[in-house]
Amino acid sequence: MKRHERRRLERDLETDRMLQTDAGRQQYWEMIAERCAADSMIALLETTLHLPGDVIECGVYRGSSIQTIGRTLADRAPEKTIYACDSFEGFPEEGVGRVDVGFLRFLSRIRKKFRTCADTPERLQKIFSLFNIRGEIVRGYFSDTLGQFAAHKFCFIHLDCDIYSSYMDCLNTLYDNLVPGGVIVFDDYRSPKWPGAEKAVNEFFGRVGGDILQCTERKEPSWYVRKSANAQSKAA
Repeated sequence: MKRHERRRLERDLETDRMLQTDAGRQQYWEMIAERCAADSMIALLETTLHLPGDVIECGVYRGSSIQTIGRTLADRAPEKTIYACDSFEGFPEEGVGRVDVGFLRFLSRIRKKFRTCADTPERLQKIFSLFNIRGEIVRGYFSDTLGQFAAHKFCFIHLDCDIYSSYMDCLNTLYDNLVPGGVIVFDDYRSPKWPGAEKAVNEFFGRVGGDILQCTERKEPSWYVRKSANAQSKAA
């Protein structure tokens, strides 16, 4: 296990300990609020909460952004559901291609990434329960699971799935279900580590139309597209 993965696991274990007491839970909830206040992704989410539809994240890993999204929904739109979609066992065997290999990166190593999150679903379910968050875990590869949302409306989509094929699966399946005025955020866009993500986003919106913009309202910037208010969503 790499050093940064070990540090992340240690932080999660500390969170687990915090959640065992009332004082710890209060401290955790305040900590998540501070993260929300620094994240432009959350600023974008807040602009969509008046719209119909739920929220979906594709690419959860250890659940960091799901926790900030969940806090925001619990505070401002408790009727909305957040769907947390991930295999929780790494990339599909043949999902990573040469297009995903950034500078000084190796295909064989990329294919082995993100396999240290088997405990994430259980941990997130506990957080959902403790803080009255309407959250659902959707476990499996996107090509197998996203079809269940064919008739579902979303006001906000967060893509953090790293590789070209996963981005394309999500964009091709979910974008039609984003309501007019809704926002889709790309966590890996312009990341030198994940060139396939940018390629997929550019290709998709080059075909369907949409301005790829950067939100810098808060400390952590986010790349996104806001669906035209005149557009039609596929979901009824």
